[in-house]
Amino acid sequence: MARAGVKTAIRSQIELRISCEKLADRDITSKSDPCVQLKIQHNGRWVEHGRTERLQNTLNPKFSKTFIMDYLFEEVQKLKFLVYDIDNDTHSLADDDFLGQMECTVGQIVSKKSLSKPLLRRSNSQGRIIIVAEELPESKQLLVMSLRGHNLDNKDFMGKSDPFLELWRT
Repeated sequence: MARAGVKTAIRSQIELRISCEKLADRDITSKSDPCVQLKIQHNGRWVEHGRTERLQNTLNPKFSKTFIMDYLFEEVQKLKFLVYDIDNDTHSLADDDFLGQMECTVGQIVSKKSLSKPLLRRSNSQGRIIIVAEELPESKQLLVMSLRGHNLDNKDFMGKSDPFLELWRT
């Protein structure tokens, strides 16, 4: 319950999933190894919120790492997505190849559920970034599953098969 004179923000927790298409290829012997850095503007300064994992040799990455954040309905929350080609194991991005950036607000993403925009790099653009937002339910229930395969066909000519299961979020 809100106290008199205290303003409570209306908020919802969201999850952002990121993918890119047709990124610039900055590597000579292979394709780029992209990573996305997310920054949030706070009191006029850009602050890093997090980074995706680095995906090897792809110009069309679909990142597994998601970003969870509060969506404040009555505030303009500015976001900046910066895409880099990671060529080393250092934490600093200053020595990596910059592939482009996109700025938007959380409200723009949430209102469309999926926002696709070009990545800007100096005066030109190459590639697109796609941000998908999903509101997280308030329930904190945990789902535990146990899966097992029986009598699976042997698909390898020599040796045993290496079966696996793919789970997709829809």
